[in-house]
Amino acid sequence: MASPTPPHYPLSASKPHHHQAPTPHTHTHNHPLPKKPPPLSNPKPISSSPLSNASSSSSSASLLPPHLVQDPPFLHPHTRLNPEFRRTRSTRLVSKRNLTSPRPNNAPRSTGSNAANQCLTRLLNLGPNDTSNFNSTLTSFRPSLTVPDDYCFILHELSDHDRYPQKVLTFFNSALPLVGTGKIEKGKLLTAAIGSLGKLGRPELAKEVFELGVSKGYGKTVFAHTALISAFARNGLAGEAMEVLRSMKSRGLKPTTVTYNALIDACGKGGANLQFTLRVFREMLHDGLCPDRKTFNSLLAACSRAGNLEQARQVFDEMIHLGIGRDIYTYNTFIDAICKCGNMELASQVVLDMHANDINPNVVTYSTLIDGFSKLERYDEALKLYHKMKSLCIQLDRVCYNTLLSIFAKISNYEEIDRICEEMQASRVDKDVVTYNSLINGYGKQGQFEKVDSLIKEMREKGVSPSVLTYSTLIDIYCKAGLYEYAASAFLEFRESGLKPDVVLYSSFIDILAKNGFIEWAVWLLDEMKRAGIEPNVVTYNTVIDAFGKTRVEEEEGVELRNEVGMGMPAGGQIFGHIGRGIAERPIRGRGGELFCILEVFQRMVRQGIRPNVVTFSAILNACSRCNSFEDASLLLEQLRLFDNLVYGVAHGLLMGYTDAWDQARSLFDQLMQMDSSTSSAFYNALTDMLWHFGQRLGAQRVVLEGVNRRVWENAWSEFTLDLHLMSSGAALAVLHAWLLNIRSIIFCGQPLPEFLSILTGWGKHSKVAGASTLRRAVEALLGRIGAPFRPERFNIGRFVSPGPALSAWLLGPHTAYSLLLADERAALSSPLHLIPRLNALQLQPL
Repeated sequence: MASPTPPHYPLSASKPHHHQAPTPHTHTHNHPLPKKPPPLSNPKPISSSPLSNASSSSSSASLLPPHLVQDPPFLHPHTRLNPEFRRTRSTRLVSKRNLTSPRPNNAPRSTGSNAANQCLTRLLNLGPNDTSNFNSTLTSFRPSLTVPDDYCFILHELSDHDRYPQKVLTFFNSALPLVGTGKIEKGKLLTAAIGSLGKLGRPELAKEVFELGVSKGYGKTVFAHTALISAFARNGLAGEAMEVLRSMKSRGLKPTTVTYNALIDACGKGGANLQFTLRVFREMLHDGLCPDRKTFNSLLAACSRAGNLEQARQVFDEMIHLGIGRDIYTYNTFIDAICKCGNMELASQVVLDMHANDINPNVVTYSTLIDGFSKLERYDEALKLYHKMKSLCIQLDRVCYNTLLSIFAKISNYEEIDRICEEMQASRVDKDVVTYNSLINGYGKQGQFEKVDSLIKEMREKGVSPSVLTYSTLIDIYCKAGLYEYAASAFLEFRESGLKPDVVLYSSFIDILAKNGFIEWAVWLLDEMKRAGIEPNVVTYNTVIDAFGKTRVEEEEGVELRNEVGMGMPAGGQIFGHIGRGIAERPIRGRGGELFCILEVFQRMVRQGIRPNVVTFSAILNACSRCNSFEDASLLLEQLRLFDNLVYGVAHGLLMGYTDAWDQARSLFDQLMQMDSSTSSAFYNALTDMLWHFGQRLGAQRVVLEGVNRRVWENAWSEFTLDLHLMSSGAALAVLHAWLLNIRSIIFCGQPLPEFLSILTGWGKHSKVAGASTLRRAVEALLGRIGAPFRPERFNIGRFVSPGPALSAWLLGPHTAYSLLLADERAALSSPLHLIPRLNALQLQPL
């Protein structure tokens, strides 16, 4: 099955037309979108707008109060961006890095008088609750401080440099009597305090201060309400922010453009739903207020964070129609939205539009583009932009360096990593936690743990606090290297760090433990997640279910396993014992214990209301294929009934050999066609493995041939080459029989065979023992058992080859056909009706 073609976003959806640029009498001209991203030098302007939908100038006039007759186009529902093009980056927010973006209200913050800076220095050295020294310090500086500007300056700086909300409160209460009795002065100080507490993530304290000001008569101002709106919205409390807006209107205060800009900007930064943010903008227009550049820049940032390119395109276009000039922040934010969605060609075109409008790309522009190419693994293009920056003498910032380090770590270029680190030091750019995370991950994946240890030591020496991602990375690299005692130590340190855990950290640790056969430990960590107040998600549960029985599989492959209690560790093994105090009271029950744990996991999913997806069903089928007995498999299979009757009916019907199960099976396979190839092939592999394991060999073959005909495994089957490396063992063995029978029919039709025929299995580069993958071993064993003349290729152990004449002679042998024909151990003409429900019961959920 061919991979889906990504949607194309033309630069203009309407007839070409001129549009207004930031300066009068400046127009850009139309050029078609190139097939490849053009170079960033010698720019040519793009077509009228990257998202133009209209050519009428009257439509823009209708947006402006008091002539508002309809909402702008981007406020109406549009087709959503395809999920596979939604990409998010956690390394930075462009808005925080734009070196030239205006401050709120388009005015820089006051730097404060000399006396204010001296007072600030003393206050920063005081404890957050040192009220007496706060009072004495302020009293001593009072004659030199300007009211209220210096006091507001100090409040803002305290929130920027000293992350103690209590110190802000102490300063506010101490300064309040010193700014005089005027409501204006007190109101300004109140507004500054509310904004500072909101910035520190304490909106509840901001509300307390606000209510105090309202009760005293100096808080009933547009500015104080605006500050509280921003405090709530920037902390993700969009509903509370809207309540303040309603309260503001009920008190007879008219919101200004600044009020709405604060709400829109803070909603975006606080992660509010994009549709909610657009509703705020709609209300702004209906209140008769004119949006300005700040409004549209904030809307663009909200669209970027939501990964919604279509809305971002329309916001950008609306700025053009309204004649609102675009600045460097506008372009950088729009480019960020485009890069998140992987459309680097469009991003390059927007850079050309910057040049056409005399706006030069800066470090944020290039860094965003480099990161976008990196996310698509287009490293050469990313590095070309880096060299372009160097040739233009653009000073790189920390985020750009971090992106480069991540790229070089992924391609294992450690010489360049060392050079970049030296360049950062020479440029006086300090490493931050993101830098160290990239380096730890890169060196750890290469097994350079001495370097990892030195990086951790360097972090501590420089006072760089580890993040949740730091611990997740350490746990991941240690577990993958079999260094479980170090992983456990990292987990213990994380628990004592005071950091707020997340589902990703726990899920990654559970995934690694489960994949290595430590089911009881993985289930114990599920309990630990609950104790930490984190709800496991469907991915977490799928990981544990899919791990069932893998210990037995590894034992059959001859892989030496660690003892489940001590984990085969030396003296460091007591670390895991320390972590597992809670599990020590539970008996280690071996295979029976694993089965008990998996059944317990199913019940937890049901109690928690977790909706399974197709990966869950694949995991259950995989677990069934690893059961020692048919009874155990039936018990596990029964759990499918908890989630989806049809999937259960198909799986059970095929396992029991009910012939009428095939109609429903084909309907189920039709549903799988709507999913991506890796997800659907995983389900086919799991179902085939289960059927093959329990003797339903013909049924397994029919399933895998359905998958081949539906092109689930791309290019798996050709007349004289069979590529099995994406199949499970059961699927590979089943299709191998069918392929050999097909070649036999070709011979009987008189067609000669080629000189050599090939079977590809892969050589097991991800196996614990290279070259000894389960699939390769299974195929080699089958070929030997049936006497087929295939042998491993001399220089490629993942390929079996046979001379055409030898294979022809063997296939025409008197007993060959019988050895290739498959049969089922169980067969029945029909099944009980309750086992095969109607198709409308299907609730198969994609990823």
